[in-house]
Amino acid sequence: MEPTTGIELGTVVDGRYRLRRLIASGGMADVFEAVDTRLDRTVAVKLISPDSDAARTFSLDAFDHEAKTIAALSHPNVVAVFDSGRLGNAPYIVMEHADGGSLRDRLNRGPVPPGEAVTIIRQVLEGLQAAHSKGIVHRDIKPENILLKENAQADRVKIVDFGLARSGDDSGPLMATPAYVAPEVLRGGKVTTAGDVYSVAVVLYEMLCGRTPFAATDFESVMRTSPEQAPSPREFNPDVPAHLAQAVLAAVVAPPPERPADAHAFAREINRATGNVTQVMPTDPLPARAAPSKRQRWKARSRLAALTAIALLAIVAVWWVGFGRYVSAPSLLDQNVDTVANYAAEQGFEVEIGDGQYSESVPSGELLSQSPDVGDRVKQGGTITVTPSLGPERFTVPDLSGKSRQAAAEELDRIGVNTTFDSEYSDTVPEGKVIRTDPSRGEEIRSGSDVTVYLSDGRSPLQVPDLVNMSEDEAEERLESMGLEMGDEEESYSDTIPEGHIISTSPAAGQGVSEDAEIDVVISEGPEPVEVPDVEGKTMDEATRIMRDEGFEVKQVTLVTGGYVFKQSVEAGEERPRGTEIWLWSR
Repeated sequence: MEPTTGIELGTVVDGRYRLRRLIASGGMADVFEAVDTRLDRTVAVKLISPDSDAARTFSLDAFDHEAKTIAALSHPNVVAVFDSGRLGNAPYIVMEHADGGSLRDRLNRGPVPPGEAVTIIRQVLEGLQAAHSKGIVHRDIKPENILLKENAQADRVKIVDFGLARSGDDSGPLMATPAYVAPEVLRGGKVTTAGDVYSVAVVLYEMLCGRTPFAATDFESVMRTSPEQAPSPREFNPDVPAHLAQAVLAAVVAPPPERPADAHAFAREINRATGNVTQVMPTDPLPARAAPSKRQRWKARSRLAALTAIALLAIVAVWWVGFGRYVSAPSLLDQNVDTVANYAAEQGFEVEIGDGQYSESVPSGELLSQSPDVGDRVKQGGTITVTPSLGPERFTVPDLSGKSRQAAAEELDRIGVNTTFDSEYSDTVPEGKVIRTDPSRGEEIRSGSDVTVYLSDGRSPLQVPDLVNMSEDEAEERLESMGLEMGDEEESYSDTIPEGHIISTSPAAGQGVSEDAEIDVVISEGPEPVEVPDVEGKTMDEATRIMRDEGFEVKQVTLVTGGYVFKQSVEAGEERPRGTEIWLWSR
């Protein structure tokens, strides 16, 4: 599996998230397992490829929409979003990592037993209802978008990929997987929460039977299929309870008005279909024995009541200690340091604000992370610790002038930059000491920036001669006589230096250089050409003023006093250098 984004493993995103394994790769995005080097935790980083064919038909703004959509859903069965930003021109989001793979990985091993399938689908519906309650339709529920965590219970199932999600019943462009899309949506109808219910029913059908209700997978084939033709799940798996098979089939074949309206309604149907528990009674008759006396019956009932009460108390105590006093931690990450305490109090929690951390993507004062994480267990009324952002980390380039190489390296190491050393001659700075840095002292840089330190080679054996106003040939001869060479040549206009003569050099005159050094020069092209204005039809005085404002010398020929210019020696629109002599005639 190769990434579509071209991003290599080992890349550090935003100076924080090191990509270490490609989890999934699709037509327009890659998902990597990564390590958050600041918090030392495993996360998932989703990068979109802006050059992919799919991305050209799907706005990159949808990626930002996905991050905001998931961040707005605080639920243990919806994958949590921790961060977002851009790597070059590739947007990314940082999400909670589910270590058990996707439901598709589980289905590749065969059908799921009915009991386990119902447990999974209940959590899918709980997470989906968190979206439906906010008017959000997922639009692409399928096994690939359902993750399964290992060693988890209430939050084992995580819904991901809200990139196609929309609010309300938006009927935007359809990019979902055909086999799981509701028939009315395939035919151009509105996308509603009932469409998500259809998708969930198809997923449950596939878990029970090892296949979807219809064999077709492409859009055209699926559209030609009638939902009423779907066979009962029991035809493929007789172990599926009849009530459960009926509930699943009804959600698949029913038209939208008769289908459960949202995830909550479908969850009720599933619970109703699976809630009947029948006891299996023994078939062989038990041997007869004497009926107990009234006193014996009273003692037995009293003993049973006492034991039952003790057992109930023990169960309640164990439940309270292990589960009852715990709830799922809400998301506080959309708050800031000024609002988080009041918001948490409204949710029934206290907040502790931890030490801040720097971030290139999260503004100062907003929240980077929380502990416990979103969806993790926390005691009712307990404390949630949040980590605020300090904004981008910046350092000022120190003044290293006159310091040794070792002292400069140690000072730059303290701010975490990549230091390289170079050298140049100096008539004022002793050999081996710092002359200057690039970037210069006082400039602000981020950790990890490149800084070049220039050390002195001492006084130079040669100095650049003054070549200004020399012709190109004269300058070249002068350099060769000193053991120097003419370097790059650049041309520029000049009002003071004649064409073909030297305007300036780099290094400048007087600077020290070594033997055989190359001296770059700027050669004059003469004055910059100016477009000659059109002054015909104007008075001589006005025409003269216009020409002189452009830098031209004016000569006048007046045939009639007070007349108008009828001719100019250089036609309007032509280009001439400033100082050019132009004749004007008036009559």
